[in-house]
Amino acid sequence: MSMFLLELPFGLGIGLPLGLPFGLSGSRYVALLVCTRRWNAIWLPWRLGRFLHWAYSVGLTRIAGIAYQFRHRELQDYLATHPLPDPAPARS
Repeated sequence: MSMFLLELPFGLGIGLPLGLPFGLSGSRYVALLVCTRRWNAIWLPWRLGRFLHWAYSVGLTRIAGIAYQFRHRELQDYLATHPLPDPAPARS
């Protein structure tokens, strides 16, 4: 019992400062971070908000409520069916 009383403050002292911000940020934010980083083959731009604002300003997307939508169905179909281009070959 006395060991538990010694470990409890240590656990709370470490767990609350580290766990509380993560818990408050929510799983959606964590999912966004995972998707925006180049940890997988499909990634989003680093500055997603700036990119979406640019796409809206040049007419590629429109804002419908809280979502961005492609303005042109053909562009959406093309991007969905064509894979990413091969990386440029290294120059010697």
